[in-house]
Amino acid sequence: MLKATIPLAQSLKKIVRRVERKQAYGLLFALLALPVTAAPLDAFLTAQPEQVAPNGYLEAGVDKMNEQLDFFKIRDSNTLASGTQAGDYQGAHLNGAWRVKEGMWITGSLMQRNLNGLADTFHFNSWRASGLYKFKEADGKIPAMAVRLSAWGNYADEIGSSSRVAVPGAILNTVKLTNPSDRQLQADLIGTWQLTPATDMSLFMGVGNTQLSYGDLSGTATLNGCNYQLSFIGNTVEGKTSSPCSTGADWFSVPSSKYGVDVAKELGWRGNFVQFGANAAWRSGPWTLRGGYLFYAVQREAVDDILASRGWTVYNQSQNLLLEANYRFHPHLTAYARSQLSSTMFFNEMPVTYNTFSSDLFGTRYSLFTVGLRADF
Repeated sequence: MLKATIPLAQSLKKIVRRVERKQAYGLLFALLALPVTAAPLDAFLTAQPEQVAPNGYLEAGVDKMNEQLDFFKIRDSNTLASGTQAGDYQGAHLNGAWRVKEGMWITGSLMQRNLNGLADTFHFNSWRASGLYKFKEADGKIPAMAVRLSAWGNYADEIGSSSRVAVPGAILNTVKLTNPSDRQLQADLIGTWQLTPATDMSLFMGVGNTQLSYGDLSGTATLNGCNYQLSFIGNTVEGKTSSPCSTGADWFSVPSSKYGVDVAKELGWRGNFVQFGANAAWRSGPWTLRGGYLFYAVQREAVDDILASRGWTVYNQSQNLLLEANYRFHPHLTAYARSQLSSTMFFNEMPVTYNTFSSDLFGTRYSLFTVGLRADF
């Protein structure tokens, strides 16, 4: 056992502190996918949702990003992924809203997302439920005021990678994380001014809490010519040979915390966030144009301190810009097209994708395009 334990312990230490970025890139993709999203679209928050639909609506849309749609080569800001399929995204969402009574709305959404890594495709599902209460009507220069409470999250059955990553003393063949998820509770305060009969503007701010969780972390590795099944149990890495091998031990156990790795804190962190922003809408005949801006900042427990201690970059702020054009071609049907641009990788919408192994990817700018159909009633 000692024969296998010492090289693996050395390898773990080097993975954390000395593996080059390009060499570790496959590992980063292996543990978490690039984060992108088409919802919950907080940049468009308004205290007067009846401006979108008088009593409620149901909308469906598809979201897309690939090399052909990246007109301004925004994805090329990440040189490691430039020219590859990494970051190609396609998804679909279903959103609905219903006015329960005057000034009170409930909304919900379901989303499915598929994202390419360097060698694998990742599948996430997302959900949201919220309630909005308008407690003050607009009065001259006084805006309409509303509060929104929401719960939302993202989850996957499993994510992983089959990319082989060479590290000093070993080769990491595969990595698998089961049941990764995040859950958020959020509260927002919104004010909306009716500037003209055709134009309104909103300001908003919100606070929330995030909690990540996961099931099991496992993988396979080649060490001393032997193939091992790896299990991460708490802060212990256990390996068991998957086939008979004469050059190494049949089984080993290494305390990963001894080498600066804390799986629970690095993959299952919690944190608090704040956000604020503004948006405006302009209507003319069948057309409605909307634009919105959102600033987001998060304070995470443990994970960012661990990153800083290793000298790695911490990303805890994001700026998002959304533009949308709507065309009502039927009294109750509207087609829309939307574009989103983010200064980072939308980690504010999918916290589950942020950990010590994926944080380097979040400095990349990203854009996303959406088209859809909205039916109101």
